[in-house]
Amino acid sequence: MTPRVEMTYTELAVALYASGMPTGAHAIPMERLAAWVEQGTARKGGRASVKWYAFQDYKQNTTPGDHSADQAGLWPDPHREDTARHLAYTLLRSATAASALTDTAVA
Repeated sequence: MTPRVEMTYTELAVALYASGMPTGAHAIPMERLAAWVEQGTARKGGRASVKWYAFQDYKQNTTPGDHSADQAGLWPDPHREDTARHLAYTLLRSATAASALTDTAVA
């Protein structure tokens, strides 16, 4: 069963990066990804903190010259960042597909 996702892509990536996820991980069961998201969220200090780090990443990517995410130490390992972002995308894609199938089956 695919877990329900209530976090944005970047929030998931932040939580995964902070978790015990091995760098370079791929083809991970959804339940394991959900456990890493929960673990990473706890390590970052909770959902509000994860949202703050995700916002810093957003600012850095939308405001020229803003390096808040770098200063916050959000992504010190680019390879690990790539893994976290890839797995966040995978989790969202799977949750969206599962939701679409459920909605279709109900209709």
